[in-house]
Amino acid sequence: MNKKLIRPRLAAACLLAACAPAIAQSSDGELKLSRRLAPSTLAKELGVKPGPALPEAAETTTPLELADAVRQAVARHPSISDAIAVLAQQSGGVDVARAGYYPAVRVGVGAGVNDRGAAGQGRSNGGLATASVSQMLYDFGKVSGAVGQSEAQVQRQQATILKQIDAVAQQAAEAVVMTHRYQSLVAIAQEQVQAVEKVLQTAQLRATAGLSTKADPIQAESRVDSARANLLQVKSQLAQWRERLGTLLGRSVPPRMAPLPEHLASELRVDMQPDTSLMPEVLAAEAERRVATAQLEVARAQRYPTLSLDASVNRPMGGMNSGVPERSGGSHSVMLNLSSVLYQGGALEAQVNAAVAAEQAARMRIETARLNAGDQVRNFREQVIGAQARLGVLADRRRSIAEARDLYREQYTLGTRSILDLLNAEQEIHQAAADEEAVLHELWTSRVGYIGATGQSRAYYGLNNTTVQGIEVLP
Repeated sequence: MNKKLIRPRLAAACLLAACAPAIAQSSDGELKLSRRLAPSTLAKELGVKPGPALPEAAETTTPLELADAVRQAVARHPSISDAIAVLAQQSGGVDVARAGYYPAVRVGVGAGVNDRGAAGQGRSNGGLATASVSQMLYDFGKVSGAVGQSEAQVQRQQATILKQIDAVAQQAAEAVVMTHRYQSLVAIAQEQVQAVEKVLQTAQLRATAGLSTKADPIQAESRVDSARANLLQVKSQLAQWRERLGTLLGRSVPPRMAPLPEHLASELRVDMQPDTSLMPEVLAAEAERRVATAQLEVARAQRYPTLSLDASVNRPMGGMNSGVPERSGGSHSVMLNLSSVLYQGGALEAQVNAAVAAEQAARMRIETARLNAGDQVRNFREQVIGAQARLGVLADRRRSIAEARDLYREQYTLGTRSILDLLNAEQEIHQAAADEEAVLHELWTSRVGYIGATGQSRAYYGLNNTTVQGIEVLP
């Protein structure tokens, strides 16, 4: 049989054999899907291992300050480490883009048969070593646009790190405020238990002396049980927030929380309009716009040609070079190369249109970030103002109830006031104290939220001009 007919048939048979599984799968009509999920098997296949231990702060019994807790939290939180690692990745992308300014050197070795030799030279065969160098001379901004896009991605990631630092700082500050809140509420609940126990003792003495009925001690004992149950509930909430704070700090929380810093409250001005241009959300959105602008520049530059200087050298390792009569001769060339894509199915125009739309979307994200930031700032500002106004009213209420409680206690001792009035007064005064503490810490929570919304966390918590996980944080 003719060899020219055998080769095409053999190739067709091989192609049919390779496509047979795909054809069989298509004829089945159903996608085969694994119906088993085993996380232990999946973890084994992926090679998942326990992660390294996070850095832990030293144990201490010194009362924990708000700023110290924030600094300890940002020094170890893995989300910040993740953002910093991505920054290193983006920085590498800048180096990759800048490499387009430098020459590209390629070497290679090939082997084959060439029967298109010069007249009278016959067929050349053997290996061919090649080396080439290409230097871009002018590309209408393709490389510079890629560099600008990579640099904008670095800036975007820097803003992301700032956002993550602010987020962790706010979480830690809120945990400190809530822990301090329930620490104060535990003290109030303990005072309530002691006060109601004193009423119970007085009621028992009066009932023993026949000055009151036995119902008085029973009512007082019921209130004691209620106060003790409230104390246990508040202690449970305190333990939960201590665990939350301990998770952020990486260690057990000291037995006592330091008083919340009054200097921070006095320095915070909620009546001033914040600078939205320094907010991490706005910075990240602005960086997104720069990425889109650089992407647009690259897309537009693709319409134009690229001028380069190319040089190449070929040398056969055996046999004869088809372009050189002498055995084992080499060839070389140096030329200016002007290359351009004339038609690509409309891809270039589509890339430009997509880049224009991306830039417009990025501009709208900037306005959205400013709008959301302004809304949060106004919301927290009103919460701060409202809490400050309520504190004054609650303080007056607490003083008036304390006076009534003292009067009721004296009147009950004299037998002119029922024990129920005294128990209600005791409950009211401690409820007023708990309400005052709750509003005070709501005020602090609003302050923390205002600081975070205005991008001032690093300034107020002493993070500026410090190093956070290897990154220097500046104002």
